[in-house]
Amino acid sequence: MSQSYTNLEGVWARKLTLRWPNGNGTPFSYDLGGVMRGGDWDGQMFCAEVKWRRNASDQGPAYKSFLAKCYVALSQGYMLGDHYMWISWAPFRANDWDQLTSPQAIREAVLAESLRIFGIEDPGTAAESIKDELLVDLSERLWLVVMSEKQEKLVPLDDWRGVVANFYNSQGRSAW
Repeated sequence: MSQSYTNLEGVWARKLTLRWPNGNGTPFSYDLGGVMRGGDWDGQMFCAEVKWRRNASDQGPAYKSFLAKCYVALSQGYMLGDHYMWISWAPFRANDWDQLTSPQAIREAVLAESLRIFGIEDPGTAAESIKDELLVDLSERLWLVVMSEKQEKLVPLDDWRGVVANFYNSQGRSAW
């Protein structure tokens, strides 16, 4: 990442906050957002939900809500929505981990929030409002990142940081 921002930082708090289309326009926000650097994603934007937990805890239901929020953001062309990341320090829903970013998982999440998304309470009627192309698109933009406390201490050696800084400076770009 070349830049990252939290929902506690002035202007970024506003940029990380969206509103449910229905349900009185109640706001929701992502915890983190920013710009990616390097490789295939250079210059692309991301937003993330960050859950520091010691175990699965409440992550299952919270993740489902996150998927619905991401669907709303993508449907509105949200500027930070190139990538949507769920960052956690504990795995959750291990039995269906491989399905957590699937279009079907997103569909279920959207149906669970159909009243706030579509203003429709009946799941059968709400299902007709779901855009399948958004489900597929979102599934390709989702990231599941599981960290550990030890990973937080992984940093490049000062020598390597210097090599990277020199490279970026030679390109006329800032390394940090």
